Amino acid sequence: MTVLQAILIAILYYVANSPWPFGGLGNYAIIYRPMVSGLVVGIILGDPVTGTIVGATINLMYIGFISAGGSMPADMSLAGILGTAVAITSGIDAEAAVAFAVPLGLLGALVWVGRLTLDSFFVRVADKYVEEGKPEKVWIANILLPQLLLFFMTTIPCFLAAYFGTAYVKGFIDSLSGKFLGILSTVGGMLPAVGIGMMLLAIYKGRARIFFFLGFFAAAYLGLGILPLALIFFCVTLLMMISEGDLEGVKSAESQVGAVEAVTYKYLTKKDLRKSWWNWMYYFQSCYNYERMQGVGFLHAMTYVIKRLYHDDPEQRKAAMRRHVQFFNTENATGSAVIGLVAAMEEQNKETGNIGDEAFTSIKTGLMGPLAGVGDTIWQGVMIPLLISIFVGLSKDGNVAMPIVYSILFYILYYGFGYWLLNLSYKKGSEAILEMMESGIFKKVVVGAGYLGCAVMGGLVRNFVNISCKVEFQQTAETIFSLQRDFFDALLPGLLALLLTLGCYKLLKKGWATYWVLLLLVAIGVVGGLAGVI
Repeated sequence: MTVLQAILIAILYYVANSPWPFGGLGNYAIIYRPMVSGLVVGIILGDPVTGTIVGATINLMYIGFISAGGSMPADMSLAGILGTAVAITSGIDAEAAVAFAVPLGLLGALVWVGRLTLDSFFVRVADKYVEEGKPEKVWIANILLPQLLLFFMTTIPCFLAAYFGTAYVKGFIDSLSGKFLGILSTVGGMLPAVGIGMMLLAIYKGRARIFFFLGFFAAAYLGLGILPLALIFFCVTLLMMISEGDLEGVKSAESQVGAVEAVTYKYLTKKDLRKSWWNWMYYFQSCYNYERMQGVGFLHAMTYVIKRLYHDDPEQRKAAMRRHVQFFNTENATGSAVIGLVAAMEEQNKETGNIGDEAFTSIKTGLMGPLAGVGDTIWQGVMIPLLISIFVGLSKDGNVAMPIVYSILFYILYYGFGYWLLNLSYKKGSEAILEMMESGIFKKVVVGAGYLGCAVMGGLVRNFVNISCKVEFQQTAETIFSLQRDFFDALLPGLLALLLTLGCYKLLKKGWATYWVLLLLVAIGVVGGLAGVI
């Protein structure tokens, strides 16, 4: 690996954790995912096909990964970036790369903790601009200083690991016997069971469990790939919801909320509202910290509103900045509803002067929890894993277009949803948001996506969890009885993979930490490989 390639890989790691180019959660759902970052690493190292294959394979391990409430169990971006780099430079297969990538992901979580700790210092800078009544300078506290810190925290260790670490790993691998690499591949083939088990924690419930087994059987006996399987079960889910009247309930709720009419702006312009929303979508976690969480990001989003409404009133400008720099934490897209609602309240306050700070605080604190619960469930718990599951199969086959298609599709869906909520809340207020949440629209979407998601997870188990028994017996002088071929495959193709995945799910459901389940699988893979059993 050249110095330039190592620098580019290090910058990629920073970009995966930064707001650019797709926004805060946009980057988290796109560049942060190994399926996408693996393609970019492959382009940097001159082998995009292998990069896509390895990245998609590593992504299977993290398919059910959820970060909520400021927690980050592991850094899948570092795992995907360095794991792919190791695979390409060392020539190991994708499954062996997974075994290298998982420990890197656990180490990368330290960057997240350090970032949230050190970003707390920039809260003081934001407070200083608040007391000075200078909303135009908030970007320094929210973007400039935290991103400079993040740049050095990410690029320096990643560069050192990429430039020196991959060379060391290559030499280490070259010195090993083929049996050791075979054991690594065995372990890597088993580890996707943990990622799928994590995903099942969110969706494997009620009638969705039937879809999991139907998806597995369809892949096992009909040989369906993930994309055709997803299309078939999407139609099945849709027909099932229509026959049971679930979609009628959604239509009824939509009619209660009403369509978003053309917004009538009083003091704010459409451009002001849109700029505030863009600031929120892109920079809501640029200064994420343990003290105020997204408080500085929320203030930064509101700066366009504050400047427009209180440009001629320094005291009101300071008061508005003070009430919006306080603690705030919610999901990005559903949080758009709070941006629209608070903008409308500030506009009303400008006109009447009768909205106190307590009203703003009550609205923000009252909505941020429920919106976070709904948003994290829909996007992190269901939609992102579901979209990745649909495209990961073709990506694992080396189709470099699939990570790009996934990225475009997610970006359109996510930002379209957020912009609709912005306008709905600005025009119709908190009643519309609460009515929509209570109507069950989101619940029905989650239930339907759970059916489809379970079917896709079943297909993933059959296609991408790899474990086989190598035990054989001499039956006669001419025939050998293979426990895998003549027993397990005769009962059900992929039976061991199914049992392994369900076993991981059961352990996770009982409260086992993810790393303990990982260590258990590694131990089984190593011992079974050395003994020649698996």
